[in-house]
Amino acid sequence: MSRRSGNKMKRVLGRLFKERQIYHRSDGVVHFISMSAKTQVALAIVALAALLWVAYSSVNVVFKEQIIVAKEQERLVLQTNLSKRLTDAKRAYDDVSYLNNTIEREFDQTMDDIWSRHRALSNMVERKASVDQGLLEQASNLSAAGGPNGQQPTNANRVMIDITPGEPTPRQSRISVLKKEAALESSMRRQRFQNENLAADAIDSMEKASAELYAEQILLLASVEEKATRQIDDLERVISSTGISASNILTPAKISNVMLAQGGPFIEPGQENSVQSRFFTHANRTAAKIDKLAAMQKAVSHLPLSSPLTVTRRFTSGFGIRRDPINGRHSSHHGIDFAAPWASPVTATGIGIVKYAGTRSGWGRMVEIDHGNGFVTRYAHMSRITVKAGQKVKLHDKVGELGSSGRSTGPHVHYEILFRNRPVNPRRFIEAGRYVFES
Repeated sequence: MSRRSGNKMKRVLGRLFKERQIYHRSDGVVHFISMSAKTQVALAIVALAALLWVAYSSVNVVFKEQIIVAKEQERLVLQTNLSKRLTDAKRAYDDVSYLNNTIEREFDQTMDDIWSRHRALSNMVERKASVDQGLLEQASNLSAAGGPNGQQPTNANRVMIDITPGEPTPRQSRISVLKKEAALESSMRRQRFQNENLAADAIDSMEKASAELYAEQILLLASVEEKATRQIDDLERVISSTGISASNILTPAKISNVMLAQGGPFIEPGQENSVQSRFFTHANRTAAKIDKLAAMQKAVSHLPLSSPLTVTRRFTSGFGIRRDPINGRHSSHHGIDFAAPWASPVTATGIGIVKYAGTRSGWGRMVEIDHGNGFVTRYAHMSRITVKAGQKVKLHDKVGELGSSGRSTGPHVHYEILFRNRPVNPRRFIEAGRYVFES
């Protein structure tokens, strides 16, 4: 079968590639070249290979250019996608950075607000506690002295009791009102972030906690203010019960709350600081109350609200018109008398400075103490004086010993209170000290 095919192929090639001669004439001479079938086949193969190579090269050049163009387009697409991703990443980074900066800024501002309010509150609470401690100490000392006849308190449950009828309608507590105001004020700051999608959730959570703390601080502030107001009212009644108006002995309080001391030009606060401004409006009002309470506590601490004797004694003569114990005639008695055992300690009835210590006609051995605010006390008929002029004394400091010097019928102490050189009834002061301050 293969032999037949080979013979057939030879016949076909023999017809196609017959032996040929190529004649060439040059300078009158004829030359020829004889080309056999094999030679023609070889030349045909070479020519075909050359054609195939040219075709392959042409196709390769065309397709290679297309491949290069396609790869360039692919590269451009990849570069564009990469640039877009980088842009998106940068935008995301900027968003996160903005969120962090916003949260950090709000956190710092919130903490600054909280700490500034805390410092103000701490300062006021400490000052209020200091005033309360002074009142408690004075209450304890006055309570120890007892009433005019030395009787001790019967009510051991209260530090202060009312000495005048209460108000017909009790003053409404500001706590409940301020609680609502605090909730409203603290919500104002949170409303600023409702339209800021990036930081809204995080800041809202932080502001919610801050708002709750703000409400607690406002309530504490209101509680301090209300207690200070109530104590001021009580102290005013203390002073009024002596027969002296509180306005006559009180000087305007000096602002000693350094934490609330402020200055600078007035600038209308913006919405961002409105809550903080409201807080310090409350705080300044409370501080003013504490300053007034401190001033009143200081004034009351100088008032002669105690008895000149802390030992067992007997009230023997009152203030006003009486029958003179020596000549039996009616006379004015500008003080009160207490009888007690000889040499019983006579003590100062309030804070002050010894104005006079010596002997005076009719008074015998006498001591005068200047308590400030126009008040002077006198202690007469003593057997011995234990202080000197110019000496500072505190409540119940010993100034002498009971006796019967001067115009006297027996061992006792004559006790006077002068307000702006006018004698006033000492019993009212002792009763005020006895019934207002109970321990």
